[in-house]
Amino acid sequence: MGAVILERFPRKAAALAGLGLALSLGCGADEAGFSLGESLARGRFALELRPRYNRIDESDKPERTEGVTTRVIAGWRSAPWYGLRLTVELINTGHLGKRNYNDDGAQFFTSPYPLLPDPGTTDWNQVFLDYTGLEATRIRVGRQVVRLNNQRWVSDNDFRQIPQLFEGVSASYSGIANTELSASYFRRMRNTSGTGAALELTILNAAYNPAPGQEVGAYGVFHEQAQNGAFTGFADSSYRVIGVRAAGSAGPWGGIEVPYIADFAQQKAFRGGDARIDARYWRLGAGLAWRDYTLRYDQEVKGSNGGQYGAQMPLTDFYAFNGWTLHFFNTPSVGLVDRWVTLRAAFGRRIVIYGEEHRFRSDYGSIGLGRETDVGITFTYPENCSLRLQHARYNPGPGTPDPSIRKTWLTLTYTF
Repeated sequence: MGAVILERFPRKAAALAGLGLALSLGCGADEAGFSLGESLARGRFALELRPRYNRIDESDKPERTEGVTTRVIAGWRSAPWYGLRLTVELINTGHLGKRNYNDDGAQFFTSPYPLLPDPGTTDWNQVFLDYTGLEATRIRVGRQVVRLNNQRWVSDNDFRQIPQLFEGVSASYSGIANTELSASYFRRMRNTSGTGAALELTILNAAYNPAPGQEVGAYGVFHEQAQNGAFTGFADSSYRVIGVRAAGSAGPWGGIEVPYIADFAQQKAFRGGDARIDARYWRLGAGLAWRDYTLRYDQEVKGSNGGQYGAQMPLTDFYAFNGWTLHFFNTPSVGLVDRWVTLRAAFGRRIVIYGEEHRFRSDYGSIGLGRETDVGITFTYPENCSLRLQHARYNPGPGTPDPSIRKTWLTLTYTF
């Protein structure tokens, strides 16, 4: 296994790890007066175990996907030394028992099994060096998780067993009252299939908190990657996004709060991207929250450029938006309008029940694209161990060629 790990370890991440270790070993004490041995001893190990049972039925596939996938992440984070802190993680994914599924996206159309995109791999996971020696500033260099705001445009897509990671540098500054500014630049990514790819990704974000529980901000995503995972049929799908958002919770009034979100963005072609890439995005939503209960309604529009192109989000958290079946992981060229109701109820600290009901239509032509129901229950005990049962049902719109989909997951997560 060691040979495989060394072969897959990114050269830049390896250099980073070597630099961090050299800095640690090069001096006998840190600025707080700790010796080398004490500094190393104060480092923290971390472990995550996540087996998951998967069952998938799709009406256009003759076989049922069924099997248990696994994830193990083991990591270590050093104690601070002159503002530096090194994090190193290893990941192993695989399956238990008989495998009755297809985990290879290249066989999506030819396999009799519905796709379960959680292949086996052994690899370095996050490997980065943090520097916090400048006041109100954090600089991170290496392979890292990136989550922009609510993860609609950039995410690690962590529902999959292999998280999506990016290699480069990110920086944030919080020295202005109630404000955080951040900028990132990445040259390479690892997707949720465990495959590396070159890209140029620049992310800019500014967030301001005018009052407790309220946030307004603006963001920009500049993604240069000709084939970025969006099935557009274009030779170059590079894009840029400029957006503004507001989110938070108003109240309470008589114990009732009003959570809300408003998000508006425009997506256009970027650095050689196809000229047809031109679509708007917006989301409005609000609800009522009382004690451990929340009920809300949201509408999201992934716009269409006259039926030629639907707004694409290839770096998003697919699982968190447009239904758990992931039927709309790729936006149709006619765009997508998603209206949904969410209900969440917590019973003490141990049990959470969650449900969503979606109605889908196209942005261009107002074609009925079906409906989806998602329900789940999570039991947590102790604090670092949870068991989650989820079920999702998608039914296509009348007259569309889409299949009906049924998915069930049972996930055990243990962290240390």
